[in-house]
Amino acid sequence: MKITLNMYIKRSNTTQVNQELSLREMIKSFMEDNDIAESAIADEIKINRETFAKFLNGISELKFIHAIRFMKLLNLTESQLVAAYSKDFDENEIASSDKFERLSYITRNFDVVTLKKIGVIKCRAKIEEYEQQICEFFGFNSIYEYDDTSLMPTLFSKSRKAVLQEKEAKMTTFWLKCAISSFTKINNPHEYDKDLLVQLLKRVGEFTQDEINGYKKFVLVLFQLGITVLTQSYISGTKAFGVTMILHGKPCIVITDMNKKYHKLWISLLHELYHVINDFEMLEGMSYHLSNPETPEILLNESKADQFALNVLINPSIQRQLGKIVSFPFKIRQLAKELNVAPSIIYGVYLESLPNGRLKIQEFMKYNRDNILISSEIATRSILFDAISKRSLVQAIDKMKRELFRITI
Repeated sequence: MKITLNMYIKRSNTTQVNQELSLREMIKSFMEDNDIAESAIADEIKINRETFAKFLNGISELKFIHAIRFMKLLNLTESQLVAAYSKDFDENEIASSDKFERLSYITRNFDVVTLKKIGVIKCRAKIEEYEQQICEFFGFNSIYEYDDTSLMPTLFSKSRKAVLQEKEAKMTTFWLKCAISSFTKINNPHEYDKDLLVQLLKRVGEFTQDEINGYKKFVLVLFQLGITVLTQSYISGTKAFGVTMILHGKPCIVITDMNKKYHKLWISLLHELYHVINDFEMLEGMSYHLSNPETPEILLNESKADQFALNVLINPSIQRQLGKIVSFPFKIRQLAKELNVAPSIIYGVYLESLPNGRLKIQEFMKYNRDNILISSEIATRSILFDAISKRSLVQAIDKMKRELFRITI
């Protein structure tokens, strides 16, 4: 059996940290107090044993990724880590104390590991390059522009902070700040028109019939009604299917194409539009609403929003009959023609209306296997907001503005 550090380290979460010690000294003291061999520590931190020995002897310095792992092992805060880490360098090696201040700021506010994973920060980037690459992504002149309150009005209430784990909170904050920055710079010039939105929803089925261009056309029409929609792929570290916020009196929506299914794309958008129509005033006071089934917002009715989305696509009375005809493709095609809706939407509404359980899982697997549930990628290809692959929020915003303003200028 492999013995790990956690099996024999005796230490309390309330361990007092000696603020005068360097990180090297803290590690040595920790090893002595717990009677742990260098090799055990090196294996746990995933650092070469020879490299670790040289660090302990003051011959070489510790990479910051290893320092972060020691932060968790020693139960340090980010600021304690940076202060201790900086003590291992002599003054000639430290360009300025501001360097470590910025480093501390980055570790407090960003999930560096996930940002490397999704490509915002290059995997082999040096520590001093983190700030530069994050600033380039946002178009910032300084990393501290991330604190700009206009990018995140009242970011998290205390209850919301309690729900989100630290890692998820950092990525959700990053995601939301990207969205708010994008909406602000796109700056939809049209006034929001609720009445026209309600009328537009009566024709949504017609848009679904054009599986290649229909979704994009619908998003462009919404833009002219004062509603800005950004559709993006799932970003690691976030769980929300979408977010709705009111900025400068206008609805702004982010749709996460999480399931890569055509019907889910439409259902997610209609879900958010329900909140725009029915919860506008409440959303203005909340700053934003995250559609996350794991942590539903108490003040907003998510189940009603889900049902609204299904009802807009297929009349409730017809939904109840779908189970009887769903196994007959020719009947589905005939119904789709009568309803002016894409056949894949009918299958999707049938599946989403099933109660959670074994039958629903089996039916999803069946229609997925038969390629009846088409991919959303054909619909989002030309309208996808893809800042991550471009490694630049600025470039993604410029591309989206060109698409959204194409028919309005």
